[in-house]
Amino acid sequence: MSYEEVFPKFMKESLEKLILLPTYGERGAGRLIYNLLKLPVEKRLEVVKALEKMAEKIKTCIECGLYTEEEICSICSNPKRSKKFICVVEEPQDAFAIEKLERYAGVYHVLGGRIAPLEGVSPNNLKIDSLLERIERYKAKEVILATNPNVEGEATALYLSKLIKKQFPNIKITRISQGLQFGSLIEFVDELSLEKSIENRRSLG
Repeated sequence: MSYEEVFPKFMKESLEKLILLPTYGERGAGRLIYNLLKLPVEKRLEVVKALEKMAEKIKTCIECGLYTEEEICSICSNPKRSKKFICVVEEPQDAFAIEKLERYAGVYHVLGGRIAPLEGVSPNNLKIDSLLERIERYKAKEVILATNPNVEGEATALYLSKLIKKQFPNIKITRISQGLQFGSLIEFVDELSLEKSIENRRSLG
């Protein structure tokens, strides 16, 4: 019998769907499936139901781009959060990593990626126009550039700092990276290093 004949049909179909997820290759998707199948059937169904509910209910905030169950997320709608401070991140998970510190009292702006010419991602593919609109609408005092400390993240931060400074010459622009290892991803950085990188952020203008 061939491998195709031995491999269960429903596992194959699940594997094909999971591979659609960014960064999930066949090996990673297979590992997830095998671990799921190690659970008792009732636990498997609980996981699937939770994922189904998430897929149905979760959307992106129309203000900042964070994942939320409402039109506007709990951060943007919180009157205690200062809109004078905007922390710019690549993806929602980066903002959630910063939120775990419980030290930042401003709002976020999710770019939806980073400038990566080799991958075909240009500034036009990112949510930069809406960022500039929010800076003007909120009369922001500081923009914190919290893109990842790697080549693409640094290039994106440099591009944004020049663009923002040109349009808003009096605004304070800062960059987090000190204390973070170059090439690391914010969502995986330990909390102490991330906290220090925010506290010791450097001015870009």
